[in-house]
Amino acid sequence: MSKMFRCPSCKEVIRTGQPVCQYCDYSIDGPMAHAETLKFQAGIDACAAANHIKSLNYAAPVLLLMDIVLPFLWSGDEFLLTTRMRIYISLLPFGSLAGAFGWFRKYGALQTDDPDFPEAKQTVKKALILWTILSAIHVAILAKTFL
Repeated sequence: MSKMFRCPSCKEVIRTGQPVCQYCDYSIDGPMAHAETLKFQAGIDACAAANHIKSLNYAAPVLLLMDIVLPFLWSGDEFLLTTRMRIYISLLPFGSLAGAFGWFRKYGALQTDDPDFPEAKQTVKKALILWTILSAIHVAILAKTFL
């Protein structure tokens, strides 16, 4: 797979290794092409990671339902009574919250020409709000259940 980047002049996506942009004839030098390729790939990676975080948002209602239902099941089910299983279930919402924080730590300050990046950043902001609220509810339920 060849490396690609946006031409600094016309913003069209072009392959590295070309001496000039095929769309506007802008002269391309090797070091500039390499730097632009890294920046272009970071934008693609950020958008892909944001889409993954967005897909985790669909699990939020399921985890909230588990928070409500599982305390009732813990009273009689041996599998769910184990401390290890309770810990695993208790940590689920915090994984998505950590993922959203990690995304902002890695990509939050990224400067890219990728047209999808602003939407990706907004998606992760919404996920961060959702998972922060869900985690607060989760902690409240856990406190009530175990204390």
